[in-house]
Amino acid sequence: MFIDIDYKKRIQEAKIHLAKPNMDIIDIIHEKFRDTVSLKLGNINELSFTIPFQIEDDTTGEMVDNEHVDMIRERMLLRLTLGSYIEWYVIDEIEENGEDFDSFIVKAFSLGYELRAKKSPVFSSEDDTTYNAKEALEKMLSGTIWSIGEIDPIFNEMYRTFDISENTNVLDSVMQVVETFGALIVWDTVNRKISLKDMKKNGKFRGMTVNYGKLLRSIKRNRTTDEMITRLHIKGSEGLTIHSVNPTGMGYIEDFSFFMYPFERDENGNTIRSSYFMSDELCHALLNHQQTVNDNYLQIKRLQDELIEKQAKMIDYQSQLTTKQMELENILALLDLAKSTEDEALIAQKEIEKMAKEDEIYLLRQDMLPLENSINGLTSQIESLQNAISMEASFTPELLDELNLYVIEGEWVDDRYTDPQELYDDGIKKFEEMRQPKVVIDVTIDNLLNIIEEQYYWDKLVLGDLIKVKYPQMNIEYMAKIIEINYDFENQEANIVIANTTDLLDDVEKLQQLIYKSSSATTLVENNKYKWDKVNAVEKEVNAIITQEWNANKNKIIAGVNNSIEVGNRGILIKNPDFPNEMLIAQAGILALTEDGGESWKTAIKPSGIVAERLIGKIIAGQELIITNSAGSFTFDANGVQIDAGSFIVRSTSGHQTINLLDIWNDTSAMVDAIIDDNIVTAYEKKMLKQKWNEMKTLYDSIVVRLNGYYDDQGNSIPDVVVFHDKYLSLYNYLFIDLQTDNFPLLDANNMDKSTRIDRIVFDKRFAEYDYYRVKVQEILDLRAKELAEQAQNTADNAQRNIEEVMDDIVWKIELHSSHGTTFRNGNIRTTITARVYRGKDDITETLPKSSFIWSKRDRYGNLDTAWNEEHVGIGNVIEIDEYDVYQKATFSCDVDIAE
Repeated sequence: MFIDIDYKKRIQEAKIHLAKPNMDIIDIIHEKFRDTVSLKLGNINELSFTIPFQIEDDTTGEMVDNEHVDMIRERMLLRLTLGSYIEWYVIDEIEENGEDFDSFIVKAFSLGYELRAKKSPVFSSEDDTTYNAKEALEKMLSGTIWSIGEIDPIFNEMYRTFDISENTNVLDSVMQVVETFGALIVWDTVNRKISLKDMKKNGKFRGMTVNYGKLLRSIKRNRTTDEMITRLHIKGSEGLTIHSVNPTGMGYIEDFSFFMYPFERDENGNTIRSSYFMSDELCHALLNHQQTVNDNYLQIKRLQDELIEKQAKMIDYQSQLTTKQMELENILALLDLAKSTEDEALIAQKEIEKMAKEDEIYLLRQDMLPLENSINGLTSQIESLQNAISMEASFTPELLDELNLYVIEGEWVDDRYTDPQELYDDGIKKFEEMRQPKVVIDVTIDNLLNIIEEQYYWDKLVLGDLIKVKYPQMNIEYMAKIIEINYDFENQEANIVIANTTDLLDDVEKLQQLIYKSSSATTLVENNKYKWDKVNAVEKEVNAIITQEWNANKNKIIAGVNNSIEVGNRGILIKNPDFPNEMLIAQAGILALTEDGGESWKTAIKPSGIVAERLIGKIIAGQELIITNSAGSFTFDANGVQIDAGSFIVRSTSGHQTINLLDIWNDTSAMVDAIIDDNIVTAYEKKMLKQKWNEMKTLYDSIVVRLNGYYDDQGNSIPDVVVFHDKYLSLYNYLFIDLQTDNFPLLDANNMDKSTRIDRIVFDKRFAEYDYYRVKVQEILDLRAKELAEQAQNTADNAQRNIEEVMDDIVWKIELHSSHGTTFRNGNIRTTITARVYRGKDDITETLPKSSFIWSKRDRYGNLDTAWNEEHVGIGNVIEIDEYDVYQKATFSCDVDIAE
């Protein structure tokens, strides 16, 4: 093919104009360098360039200040022109860098990024309001100057609910719409319009081909199995599964063709080519199993269809049976009423009706019996066939172990499906997308816009279109969609990323892959398109039914024995036929009961609690039981029982005298004294003593912590502290080690349910000695705490004087030093950042407390990382940064807070 080259055409260089937010052009940025642009399909594009602080004067040839340094400001706009491509960008970040040479770096995002500064309207899924794409976008963009462009009709026939909080910005909300509807967003930044396109219809092949020796500079193919699966579990609404319609009877479908490739055998079962992964024996077993399933599929499908038909008839029978049983219950209730009133005529009538209804139920059950037997027989046949074609029946244990190596499980759940056949059919289609490794091709080509001889291709490198890539050395030939284009204008190259590729295999290879499709996803299954998206007409009809008001005043419903249940304008009334004044009413969120025909409602259940004069029976509490009135409260929860009351009395009657046990407890000056009154420690007293010991141990442990914190030698140089430890150990040995009169330690676990006789003098001495030295050590600690507080105050006063000296100085400066530079690539990030504070020329860093240094981190968009900032409060002037602290890009800064 010969192409006429028009050498009069100008090379399509990138031009960047600076403009105000209203798109008024200010100037062209002609001195830019290191200019790059990243175009991403369905996303926000990125633009960056650098300008020098000084440029050469065109007239004098001298170096002068670059006026664009002062003109370019954050939130201003940039217009990028690249041939016929025009797009507006908003400046998001400006970096002034003096590392290698002084440079002014500008970074911007395509204009849709400005929606990030607007708050989105609130959407709530709880109100059940549904929106199509146009309605959702109109509401989201209502507070902005953006509008809607073109929306493919398919997205206006779909209705979805959204859950968007008040803290969400408009850009995030718009992207949620795009993701929910599965659309491709197209940003018209010239007119500030948003369009939604059908992903399947977007893009075409314009004849763009890159090949070895033709435009191609470098190529990289990335194949990943992160999302690849070989066994897909499928579920629908409310746990719906595919067991009943899957030929194998399993709740999943599977396909091992990827791992079988390129296995091939002849018609006699002889191996021609082996798999790259599996053994020949396993490949033969899989193909044999597939053939077995195919041979039995039609029979299983016929039995399943027949079973479904009979089950539908059984449901009809069961509905009739339920109705007749309810009618029988009503007859029995009326019979009971007749017997209670001793109405002989009515009793005889209801007995006849009862016998007639029982006969009807009997005859109906007889009709159902053959159908039940048929259903059981069909179920048994299906299970027998499914067992015959199961993996366990077709494979040896050794082959099952080998097959397990290739089982990669996943799950697909879609609550919209209520029919198992439709769920199964669409699950097969979903599985087709997930059973192969994902392939992404990264290609670097010449920047065609800078090559006049390649002007034929200038309009053929379009984001979202198809491109053909050939590279014989790597056996690569792909037709794929361009999802990203990165232009490096300074190096005159373009990097394109293509994904969702279609490998251009020859016909033989395609046939081989078709042969090894799993039996669980057999192509013999009849496919039915599953449609759950609501169209306008259907939505209106359904909503009319759902939202219709049923007026109880006009449609009163009467039910129950002797019309004892009434649904009307008073709500739901349930009466007692024998006692007409007793009734229950349900209305306005309240259940109320009366004994006087509605003159008063003394018993009621309300959302806030139960109102009643009497509670009869048991009260069962859950996590917490609270009883309260004006005198106090009683709380019973996971922490035990707590009583708050002005007066608390526990009464006990001894002989003819009633006493308040609380007075006895209050009169007991110490728990230990109460125990040793009779020289016998009972089981109950042991329990109380054990609780007392636990309190003493907790206090002892806290004293030890204070000793460790106040003294370098833990206070062991103080005699009273040493004796205190000894007395504690002596008390412990007495309670848990030393044997008592019953040959058990007093609080031994095996001795807690028995009474033990003790030596009161020894018992009292151990507790008294420990308590004496405990008090002395606590006094020592209190004095030490006072000394340390005075020392701390002196230190604080010195620090305050230093701070005041710093505050009196004129020149302040904060310097940040990074041990391994300030720019990192490829995720290889590890550095130490140190902050130094200067007052004039003096380094005052060491005089400042750690809390003075306030570190902050911002992400690539300039947002504060609140979680990171809170984790680095009060750590001082040094922080460690690694790859876990940086996602794509992060900026770290430090402020110093010095108190007045």
